Amino acid sequence: MTYERWQEIKTRFKNITPPALIGQEDLPEGPGYREFIEAELPSGKIRLELWIRPKVLERKTLYTHRMNTAATVKYQYDDTEQTLTLRVFRWQSEQNNWQEVGLETLASAL
Repeated sequence: MTYERWQEIKTRFKNITPPALIGQEDLPEGPGYREFIEAELPSGKIRLELWIRPKVLERKTLYTHRMNTAATVKYQYDDTEQTLTLRVFRWQSEQNNWQEVGLETLASAL
């Protein structure tokens, strides 16, 4: 996924249906943020998220030999490169939450 492709998807999504919500928020864990767009389609409510995170250069696991202590993981991130991940969610009204679905759902909706 490239950022240009994400912009194309957002434009196409806006042309099909007026978006209910467009925004950006921090990721729940780790550095980075996500851009999202929500819209009501004939097949149901859909949410697209593009997760933008810095590229991981190195991962170190730090151990201790003490009892009852957990290992910690230390990450080294790239300052210039980013990774982009597209996720698609569908609203589940009976469970009252978003459920992640495959990208083929997006292809069939558009």
